[in-house]
Amino acid sequence: MNWAAFTAMLGIHVVGMTSPGPDVLLILRMATRSRKHALAAVAGIVTGLTAWVTLTVVGVAAVLSSHPALMGAIQLLGGGYLAYMGARMLAGAVRGIRELRAGGAPAVGAGALGTVGGAYRQGLLTNLSNPKVVLFFAAVLSQFMPVGAPWWVQAVYVAALLATSVLWFGFIAVTVSTEPVVRRLVSAGPWIDLVAGVVFGALGVSFLWQGLTTLT
Repeated sequence: MNWAAFTAMLGIHVVGMTSPGPDVLLILRMATRSRKHALAAVAGIVTGLTAWVTLTVVGVAAVLSSHPALMGAIQLLGGGYLAYMGARMLAGAVRGIRELRAGGAPAVGAGALGTVGGAYRQGLLTNLSNPKVVLFFAAVLSQFMPVGAPWWVQAVYVAALLATSVLWFGFIAVTVSTEPVVRRLVSAGPWIDLVAGVVFGALGVSFLWQGLTTLT
């Protein structure tokens, strides 16, 4: 077990994970309304990460990298979902901003988010819709996991990646959903939706374009 390589791998993973992206924005918009929904989204995101990391360890990531058509199809599917989510968030943001300007209050609480199961599915699909995740893990693990490492070393690497993800995303969900933070951010809900919608939409269009370019 090369602890220096293991530590470097975790460091790169943490830097990549803490960078603002669809997963973080989804948790933020849910945490300002409901802790249960935010944690359900975290569970969905970690389930998606588990799938990507597992595919990477068993070598599927290398297959995707060497078969552009497969990656193109994944980009089309993922881009379509992210674009759809972005459009829904933008529509909700517009409604919320109009309510604020009219002197009303934006929708708050769990009622604005649907079911807890729906939050889990959103987290899962948001993570799975980003094909760059598997390429990121493929690059990280290929650089730092020893060649021909025994199964228990692979298990340690995978467990560490998933554990740090649970801790970071769970920290965001719990911290942002505390009452003092929610009170400060409740009026910012529509603006968070607006930013999230723009990011989801931009990524969705980008993946759709990349997928179409790859397939044609």
